[in-house]
Amino acid sequence: MARNKLAEMLRIARPGDAAAAELRQRIDWATHYGLFRPGQVFTDALQFGARGPAMVVVPHGGFRMGAKDGESGGSDSERPAHYVRFDRGFAMSRTEVTVEQFGEFVHAAGYRPTADRRGHSLVYEERNGNFVLRDNAGWDAAYDGSRATGDLPALHVSARDAEAYAAWLSKQSGQRYRVPSEAEFEYAMRAGGATRYPWGDGAPPPGAGNFTGARDVSSSGRHWASGFAGYGDGHWGPARVGAFQANAYGLHDLAGNVSEWVADCWHDGYRRAPDDGAAWLNPGCRTRVVRGGSWASSPAQTRSAWRAPVQADATNARIGIRVVRDL
Repeated sequence: MARNKLAEMLRIARPGDAAAAELRQRIDWATHYGLFRPGQVFTDALQFGARGPAMVVVPHGGFRMGAKDGESGGSDSERPAHYVRFDRGFAMSRTEVTVEQFGEFVHAAGYRPTADRRGHSLVYEERNGNFVLRDNAGWDAAYDGSRATGDLPALHVSARDAEAYAAWLSKQSGQRYRVPSEAEFEYAMRAGGATRYPWGDGAPPPGAGNFTGARDVSSSGRHWASGFAGYGDGHWGPARVGAFQANAYGLHDLAGNVSEWVADCWHDGYRRAPDDGAAWLNPGCRTRVVRGGSWASSPAQTRSAWRAPVQADATNARIGIRVVRDL
């Protein structure tokens, strides 16, 4: 009906008619975003009295996913580059899920995360600069095993914990929350770009994110053996969520701060990968995909196309959670 009305308006309207242009936009938004509009920020009410994470509506569209042939630091697992199109927009959490948000889920649902049940997780040890197993490091621990503040990204969470959190949000809100697909993550990270890194092909500009930089220094005077030349962000370990600039889609820290679980099972390359943005799944797969660089990732691991295989029950001080919601 609306499209018929638009067609009639366009037939009789003068070129550039504002009312016809507005109706065209409203129909386009309804088709691709339902009741929302691209770039809109919203939260859903949860049954237990709080609100869910702040979500940003990501515009529909297409992009070329994966590493270009000859890309420095690229690997065969990131190829062949292939075109993916999203016919409908989706919402993605503006930041990583925080310790406070994940804690609401743990307490309200009575959930026991993987690291808590296992009794340990991998943490960073300043004394030797390595990642080591630490007893009693669970979802509320910081990167070094100390107690985390509520505004830090939740660490020491497995892929199964991420899925459980998304399922709980769905039940609490009546909407469909889930872990993002690999394609959704890269599309949102690139935010319309096609360069080696989300910001371009060279070193990050000031304030771009929490990455390994040559100017970063730990509490005991350590420096990164491999980091972006001339860059420093003032952090050794994760920063509070949203501390750095958002990208063109209004999303924070997709390339840095912490790496994040995505829904896909690991495949050694993109041959026969979905072209509609859906997660690439295999029943019972135990190896999942992690996307996005972290506070401790090398520059090559901060590239837009970088991906890595990780056991689904792994927990450590570098991987966190982000969610998406269907519109």
